[in-house]
Amino acid sequence: MSSRAWRWAGVVALWALGAGAADWSQGRGDASNGAFAVLIAPKSPTVHAWTSEGTGRVLGYEPGMTVWSSPSVGVVEGHAVLFVGGYDHFIWALDAANGEVRWKYATGDGVFATPILWNDGERLVVFAASNDREVYALEASSGRRLWSTALETYRPTLGGARLSSPCVGRVGGDDALFVGSWVFDRSLGRSLQRGAVSAFSARSGKLLWSTTMGDNEMTAPICFESGGRRRIALGSNDGNLHVLDAETGQPVWKHTEHDGIVSAPALVELDGGVKLLVTGSRYGEVRALDASDGTERWRLKTADRITGSPATAVIDGRPLVFVPSYDRHLYALDARSGAVVWRALARGGYYSAPSVALGREPIVLASAWDHALHGIDLRTGIERFLFFTGAPLWDVGGLDSSTWSSPISASINGTMMAFAGSYDGRLRGLPLEALVLERVSHRSAVKFWLSLPLTVGPIVALALWLTRRHRQKAKVL
Repeated sequence: MSSRAWRWAGVVALWALGAGAADWSQGRGDASNGAFAVLIAPKSPTVHAWTSEGTGRVLGYEPGMTVWSSPSVGVVEGHAVLFVGGYDHFIWALDAANGEVRWKYATGDGVFATPILWNDGERLVVFAASNDREVYALEASSGRRLWSTALETYRPTLGGARLSSPCVGRVGGDDALFVGSWVFDRSLGRSLQRGAVSAFSARSGKLLWSTTMGDNEMTAPICFESGGRRRIALGSNDGNLHVLDAETGQPVWKHTEHDGIVSAPALVELDGGVKLLVTGSRYGEVRALDASDGTERWRLKTADRITGSPATAVIDGRPLVFVPSYDRHLYALDARSGAVVWRALARGGYYSAPSVALGREPIVLASAWDHALHGIDLRTGIERFLFFTGAPLWDVGGLDSSTWSSPISASINGTMMAFAGSYDGRLRGLPLEALVLERVSHRSAVKFWLSLPLTVGPIVALALWLTRRHRQKAKVL
């Protein structure tokens, strides 16, 4: 069977299994955080590698800032389109096949949270949260604003905000939008720090409810059902994992970690309908909790911080959890027991959430502080490729002071693509098959130091010989 035939067979199989979805309704696609979609886009041009630098506007770094948000992807009028926010204050819609700009929408501040997609039955809508304290609903085909609503009056000189990626769920019989927020104000007359999660009508932007969550930054929420009830779950920088009733915003249960939770939890379903929420913290601990009541099922301690969301997937009938850690390892864990299935080593800490690319050769994608995007064989943990993305635009003092952009993946008409925004200022579309075939091999540091004398030795010997010869001539003269 030809390579193209294999790709189309994979698309059909994945579509039949429901791996793709019409919406990208949560920050990492859905509550599993797999960040992968199967797209049939008959009007899309031929897919190839591309790079975008947005407006190219360079701003000074501040904690919490990221160059690009994590992207989302969907089909708009027959075209595969990538949606992403930027520190240049724009929401971007780019052709996923070639990176061409379809439209951009200016907001009042940086857009660090992933835009999400929702089909209202008539059209595809983009929901995006900007740090100007506004939540925007835009028509996906044109970028036209349908509505926007402010969480708090914006004060650009003295006030700031960190709004999370939204997620779409249900309140009553209607679709609702849930957004986590942290709003602060540094003015002497109005000291403010407030964390909250709010629910809005997806169609009109009307506020349904808002629950204050202390004075901490909140992660993106995820939406799920448990015990016949709709729930949302999100973490906070004070180390609490909160589960709320989606209908009312009232707390159902919470769990406290030893350090801050700075990325969204993931949901995994086991045999018998048991659902677990898996989260990681800056303490470096991975914990699986029963989604119904918060009972701990298992935990694993890594050797350093965890800032990227876990991702879950069922592979060959086995539920797995993929966890990035600053201890330079990407872990694959058995979701039923927490046992390590494999772990992959990088040259820098893994900071991003993983993306589970379920193609003919399943790969887990994650970005690390060795300035590279890593592609890891999903079943064995063997590195399939490493793509160098470049160093940060700024000298960043605290490596974990921002939740940097995380990669996503998609099958577009049978071609597997990775989309990754890097702190070097570039957003890239990368064909995965080409990356695997052109796998970059790197010599270890041991080989470098062993080879160094062989390279430097002859040069030193030549320098000594020339010096000696020069001195002998000087004596004769």
